[in-house]
Parts: sequence; C-alpha cells; structure tokens
Amino acid sequence: MRWVIFCWSPSDRPPESLRPDDVIVCADSGVEYARRCGVVPSIVLGDFDSYEGSLPPETEIHRLPAEKDDTDTMYAARLGLERGCREFLIAGGIGGRLDHTLGAVQTLSFIVSHGGRAVMSDGWQTVEVLQAPVERALCSDTHKYCSLLALSETVEGVTLEGFKYPLANATLSYDFPLAVSNEIVSEPAILSARKGRFALIRTSD
Repeated sequence: MRWVIFCWSPSDRPPESLRPDDVIVCADSGVEYARRCGVVPSIVLGDFDSYEGSLPPETEIHRLPAEKDDTDTMYAARLGLERGCREFLIAGGIGGRLDHTLGAVQTLSFIVSHGGRAVMSDGWQTVEVLQAPVERALCSDTHKYCSLLALSETVEGVTLEGFKYPLANATLSYDFPLAVSNEIVSEPAILSARKGRFALIRTSD
C-alpha cells in the first residue's frame, strides 16, 4: 500500500505512474491537481481555505482548523503512518511559495524519521529524502539532472559513479551546494553514502 498525497501544484503532468492499490489522499487544494491528473481521492483533508468545490459522497473528509501546528500535508503524512503505511508519494508540493515547498521537504524527512520511504514529484521534478547508509542505481530515463543536498549537518562517504562529475568518499555539508546539477553519463549510475541524510533531486530537461 502506498499513500499518495496530492498537494497544490501548477503542474498538469501526473507525478509518476500510479498503482491500483494506491490510497489517494488530497490535502485541501490538492483536489484540483488530482482532477487534472484524472484521479479521484478517497480521502480529502484540510481547512478548505483554498478549495470550495464538491466531493463525492463516499469521500472520507477530515476538516481541520485553520490555526494548527501541522500543515495539511503533514497531517496527511501522520494519518498514513498511523494507518500503517510506510511508502509515501507527495504529488505536487513543488513550486509556488518557497516556504510551502521547503515545508513539504521537511515532511518527507519526517516520514523517513518514522521508518517510511518518502518521494515528492510533480511530473517534472522528483525529490526523495534518503538516510544513509544507502546505495542506489540510477538511470537517466526522463530526468536529465541529478542533485544531492545535505539535510543533516554533514553527509559522509558520498560516492558517485557514472556521473559527469564523479565523487569518491566525499563529504557534503548543509551550507555548501557541492553536488548540484550533475548528469548521468553511464547507466546504471551508482550513488552511495555512508552516513547522514540528504535530498536526491532529479529534474527533467
């Protein structure tokens, strides 16, 4: 079971291939993005300060107060974790207000801290928060650019093989963008890290 949280997005592209058993959750105005993608939610939640349309009668609705600690997306993530889900896709969440985008990245990190796998995509860009030790084989497919941004103070033992700008046992820090805008030149390219947490950001041309 994967918990797919649709958020506000200017994109008209689906986030990625959806699965038949996905649980579709819309956070407030994420309903509009879901509709543009041809997806019907089973759960809708939020304070509805940015959405006033109608919903199917069978929709599970969570009405949240406007003044609260959790963003609508964070509430959706907590709900999924409480219901036993450990794989999450945040659909949208990128673009628009920078604080909302960074808040969504923090939500990805929260999910990882609670034992989940967390990815965010708007069909053009994909963000995944990874906790080392980790190793990934990557292909260029529809994403030309690949960036790593440290989310912990340091990320140690970073190695990139098959990239235009390779690294060998490097250390990334949260205050210097060393591994931004790289490109895969040999597939599968191998990314590995020994310690720390970071965002893997993949972007279409």
